[in-house]
Amino acid sequence: MNAPVRKGCIDLNPSVPHPRFAEFDSPIYLRLLPAEAANRLTNTDQASVLGVIGFDGFPEAVSEAPYPVLTVPMRHLDEPRLCEVWLSPRPASYGEHRGIRYACNEDILFGSLYLPGDRQESVETRTCRAYRAILDLTRASGYTRLIRVWNYLPRINGEDKGLENYQRFCLGRYQAFTEAAYVFDQDLPAASAIGAGTEGLRIYFIAARTPGRQIENPRQVSAYRYPLQYGPRSPSFSRATLTEFGGERQLYLSGTASIFGHETVHREDAAGQLRETLINIRAVLNELDRPRIVLGGLGPDSMLKVYIRHREHVGMARKLLAETVHPSCPVMFLQGDICRKDLLLEIEGVIRPPRS
Repeated sequence: MNAPVRKGCIDLNPSVPHPRFAEFDSPIYLRLLPAEAANRLTNTDQASVLGVIGFDGFPEAVSEAPYPVLTVPMRHLDEPRLCEVWLSPRPASYGEHRGIRYACNEDILFGSLYLPGDRQESVETRTCRAYRAILDLTRASGYTRLIRVWNYLPRINGEDKGLENYQRFCLGRYQAFTEAAYVFDQDLPAASAIGAGTEGLRIYFIAARTPGRQIENPRQVSAYRYPLQYGPRSPSFSRATLTEFGGERQLYLSGTASIFGHETVHREDAAGQLRETLINIRAVLNELDRPRIVLGGLGPDSMLKVYIRHREHVGMARKLLAETVHPSCPVMFLQGDICRKDLLLEIEGVIRPPRS
């Protein structure tokens, strides 16, 4: 693979909280920590850091860490400012491949990539180049199954030669998946694409040696089957991906919004869009095998991330989610643009279902 690998890294500061790993079998977990705690993260025999994703106000010193670190230029809508810390209960190895920094254990690979803006390169070309590099890494390393991908691109609703930037992003992603012979109703990862910053393409992702289960929402047309009114190539993602390792399951929920069938509903009504979004999340959860999951039952080992287009809607969203989601479930609020101009918010999540 021609990627330098650095093994065994640094020690996890005992003052930084981490999961009770003895209870879990999954090879990867997410914790939200205050951004300033990111400077103190190291590895121990109990936990290895797989990657850190920060948002506005993220410490620059973290970029010198051996694990993947990505800063996304998005405004926090709550305090304290939090960062995502992806952890493994097993030893991790670290390396770089075609501009992708990655960490891996025996089951999963976590990676991040930043491609600076280039006015001579179109959005679809840059996106295709990024996904070709990601898929090349997954093939070369043996972690051939993409589970979840997060995409952040500037001016997502802006237009270039008659197409929105999101539509051009979808063109590039579709091209890379097609070249890799992806079967769209079997191989697509969960994903989200959010408008952030003023330049460049930022991506982070999880890949695994074994496939997850692709899940769709019966209330919605699958994104990869959208009609042509949404662009020359449909968005290439599943509504969610379910993984299972040793009886431990994790659900990676894609960016979910106020869409019924393939159409936006409750235009210009943020509260209505949030309620419709929660109905869609429940519909995805209902597609899982028993035991059934309810939003009110989500605990500290799950997480929801809410993207809000207009800051004035955060109070409403916080209140409604507090009435819906268990208070022990972490929720992060960020300001960003959604892939459709008429969508005011979007919710994604990492959900730990009960053991089957």
